[in-house]
Amino acid sequence: MDTLAIFGSTGSIGTTSLNLYKKNKKKFNLLYLSAHNNYRKLKILEKKFNPKKIILTNKKLSNSIILNDKKIILEKNLFDKNKKKIDYVISGVSGYEAIDFNFKLLKITKNLLIANKETIICGGKIFLKKAKKYNCNIIPVDSEHYCIHLLLSSFSNLKLINKIYLPASGGPLLNKKKINYKEKLNTVLQHPNWKMGKNISIYSSNLTNKILELFEANILFKIPPSKLSILIEDQSKVHSIIETNSKIFFSVMHYPSMEVPLSNALNVKNKKSISFKNLNIKFQLPDLKKFPLINLGYKILNSKSHYGMIMFTVFNEKLTNMYIRKEISYGDIHSFLVKAFKNKSIKNKLKIKTLHLNGIKKAIEFSKDFKLT
Repeated sequence: MDTLAIFGSTGSIGTTSLNLYKKNKKKFNLLYLSAHNNYRKLKILEKKFNPKKIILTNKKLSNSIILNDKKIILEKNLFDKNKKKIDYVISGVSGYEAIDFNFKLLKITKNLLIANKETIICGGKIFLKKAKKYNCNIIPVDSEHYCIHLLLSSFSNLKLINKIYLPASGGPLLNKKKINYKEKLNTVLQHPNWKMGKNISIYSSNLTNKILELFEANILFKIPPSKLSILIEDQSKVHSIIETNSKIFFSVMHYPSMEVPLSNALNVKNKKSISFKNLNIKFQLPDLKKFPLINLGYKILNSKSHYGMIMFTVFNEKLTNMYIRKEISYGDIHSFLVKAFKNKSIKNKLKIKTLHLNGIKKAIEFSKDFKLT
């Protein structure tokens, strides 16, 4: 049996992972489940799935509860150097708080299944170097990156590839002739294909999610910016396309569910199949007038600035949260992002190509503190 740990088990990635574990209990020895704050839900999962230990990543909360719960393990004990490496760790921990935690996970796992954009973009090359140092295999489980990972295994050299396309659904606003500057939140959250949280649904509506995925693909696979491009495929059936120099196109298709990349990464079966009956897949280039942030994304990508990628990631999250709280209009997300990258201090930061670990933390804090409105 392979050992398994699921961190962020109360979130969407965790829920999907536990559903897969439930179907494959004979293949895995479940060591750990974690939550950040939701102790009550974590205890429900503990009773249902019976892991060896549970963890609260909120240290203050964990310290206050641990005396009364023998099942809880402290984070410092989780990362004991003498422990045997876990075969598979699924990290569904969200937000910037996940970065330090995911860096630590590299030390204790053979295979890290990760979907946290903040860790990959902000951690950058340093995260990948640390993974190599600790002999940890990074497996991205976002559908696009898992499929690129799958396709690239058939190519001996990136020089054989002309272009790698990351397909986007276009979200709920794709077929609108013109997007309303004051688009209502309920409309923006109605993703046609995926069930997602508020933030990622909004990212999908203006394609900032795809910009972040361009950054991730560049970092994860060392793909030059000139070889990366966004394409619209509104059914979310095609998840990556590789165009060779000889104009042969390879694509990967799967049902739009996180269960598919997760199950494949864990080497277990899933039943999420595509029906070919009346299947009608169409591709189109994104409308840059409707989705103007794409140009900004390409500009940052082509600048090869790690600092720039971090700033875009943080700014986008800040503005999205402000929109959710009704502090700004939908169109302000675009306006304030573009305005920020015209600022002289931001332009100077774009000149910084690479960052050390302490520099990453400072870049995140600078971006969080920068006034956008």
